[in-house]
Amino acid sequence: MAKPRAKANNAIADAWKGFYQSPAGRLAIADLMVWCNVYHDTATIDPIQLAREAGERAVAQRIAQLIGLRPETFPQQAWDDTDILDNIMRSK
Repeated sequence: MAKPRAKANNAIADAWKGFYQSPAGRLAIADLMVWCNVYHDTATIDPIQLAREAGERAVAQRIAQLIGLRPETFPQQAWDDTDILDNIMRSK
């Protein structure tokens, strides 16, 4: 029998996966991953900016973990997400 927290984590992961599998969810999460710099390291040396970016990245990495994205797939995922966002911007 799963513990309550494990059951909650599974339910949360399933919710994120369901959202990610929808076209709108895929777009929203692609934007989040790019905006939160999950695919590349920061270039700033400002400590306040570093802290903000670390927090953003941690949130995006948590979502990536919940939907089953692995760091080794990030390079391809970065290209895919950028393509999705570029297509949306071109169609507007």
